[in-house]
Amino acid sequence: MILYSASSSYYSMIGRYALLEAGLPFELRRMDIHLAKEQLSAWYMKINPAMTVPALVDKDQIWTDSQDILKYAATRAGDQWMDADADCASRIEQLVRDHYSITIERLTFGKALSSIAPLRFIALRMIRNAIHSLEAQLSTSSDKTALEAKINLNQQRLAYFTEGNLADKLEVERNNVRSFLEQLPTPETCLFGDKISSVDIVTVVLFGRLKMIGEYQLVQSSELIDWFKRMQLRPAYKKADIWTYFQPWRIVLKR
Repeated sequence: MILYSASSSYYSMIGRYALLEAGLPFELRRMDIHLAKEQLSAWYMKINPAMTVPALVDKDQIWTDSQDILKYAATRAGDQWMDADADCASRIEQLVRDHYSITIERLTFGKALSSIAPLRFIALRMIRNAIHSLEAQLSTSSDKTALEAKINLNQQRLAYFTEGNLADKLEVERNNVRSFLEQLPTPETCLFGDKISSVDIVTVVLFGRLKMIGEYQLVQSSELIDWFKRMQLRPAYKKADIWTYFQPWRIVLKR
């Protein structure tokens, strides 16, 4: 299996961590999504028309969304994960869906753009350049629908970060995170217990991201804070390269 993944990408972290906790071997193909923008290249578009990371390829099967990779990992893990427990499955599925309703990119980049003026200029320019690059490919592309969808997505991103009051928007995103966190129980048999589940996977990555962007104070449960400390000791966590602090040099060095 080959996992196309960007080191700094939130959803790539979910993909890496899920496969590692499930004990599934894979070859890691690092993608430069910031400078070279490999996700917009023609060769990658054939793998994932949505032009996002991660993507998992296993012979003739392709998973192009971290949520699908997570489901695949849970299925392959079998009884090792609580997802296989009939009494817990529906609750786990609902919490995973609720996690994916959080627009973590808005909170991540909105926080950075509002606090680092030079980054605001650079990031917005990169979004505009991505739009222009995609528009230039339209006339020769064999998949104009996919390109138009990506252009529209980037235009929405640009509008979000440039129109209206960004501080107010960030508070909405914080409240969305709070709503998810309030649903999480203290460690129990089904969740955050001896056996992990898909909820453990996404919550670990979420906590790591909140640490990285200086929003970890949103986590109010001392039991879950202790749980996260324990999870960070697991071998899979250490291999998954989950960022808890920003590492710009790795983006520049493409590592």
